[in-house]
Amino acid sequence: MVRKISDRILAMGINKGSSKAMFGVDAFGPEEAAEFARRMLKKESSGNGDQMNAYERVAARCGMTARQLRRFLSGEIKEPAWGFIHGIRIGWFGLWEEEVRKMQHEMDIYRKRFASDRFQDLKAQIEALAAEAQALSDELQTRKKDISQ
Repeated sequence: MVRKISDRILAMGINKGSSKAMFGVDAFGPEEAAEFARRMLKKESSGNGDQMNAYERVAARCGMTARQLRRFLSGEIKEPAWGFIHGIRIGWFGLWEEEVRKMQHEMDIYRKRFASDRFQDLKAQIEALAAEAQALSDELQTRKKDISQ
């Protein structure tokens, strides 16, 4: 879902020429949080019998209880607080940081095993992705600290 700044802000006299661009990260709302939470649950779940354990793991990653997560996804929590949604966003990016670290580890194993220069370019791309994911995670953690103070 793409959200854009309305023209009414630009039309106000005091705001002429000083519009602030919105980024996708800034427009993260309950719908996106629910989608990302469902994706994390799907990734964490090994099968039908593992659903409750997956809720526990995802909720821990997001800084909440499994009950809170279930209530949110079932629609019982109609208007979640910003900290709740932000916790899901932090959990989502944390999940992908782990995935990038796993890719880095596998690349190191294959590079050592096959001693090929072909893996150098791929390793550089993975390291760039890891740096970008870490920077975003750090920014999210900083925002959470600023909001909670």
